[in-house]
Amino acid sequence: MGLYQIDFSQLTIVVVWGFFMKNMPSLGEQEIEVLKWISDAGKACVREVSAHFEKEKGLARTTVLTVMERLRKKGYLVRVKDDGLFFYSAKVETQNVLKSRVGYFVEKTLGGSISPLLSYFAENKNISEEELNKLQDILNSFEDKKGDL
Repeated sequence: MGLYQIDFSQLTIVVVWGFFMKNMPSLGEQEIEVLKWISDAGKACVREVSAHFEKEKGLARTTVLTVMERLRKKGYLVRVKDDGLFFYSAKVETQNVLKSRVGYFVEKTLGGSISPLLSYFAENKNISEEELNKLQDILNSFEDKKGDL
């Protein structure tokens, strides 16, 4: 099992070969966004989460509550009552969820090959010079590891 990390400013993608989260239900894009926001906040009540997503995405409070409850029922969030309010926090590290999704994408969509993913990053015009340098460093570290075998 190999671990490869590509850090793009606010997004860190970690690919762990052979790692998939077993027995965890899949997540939609909205669920991932809400889970990540709550995970970053540490804990949050529905009011805080819905205020953020109303402003950023135009989502109604009821929609956000539904997403949060789905995440709780799927085992990704826990809910604790404190002073009459329910606070939600991540039960599963968001990084593990992202690792699993990227690993699944690479295995199922790309047939286990990371070269199309790396080609996309290398050819994407929106990637900064700093990000390209990080990609080059990662490729260099692959070469160093290959030389050690």
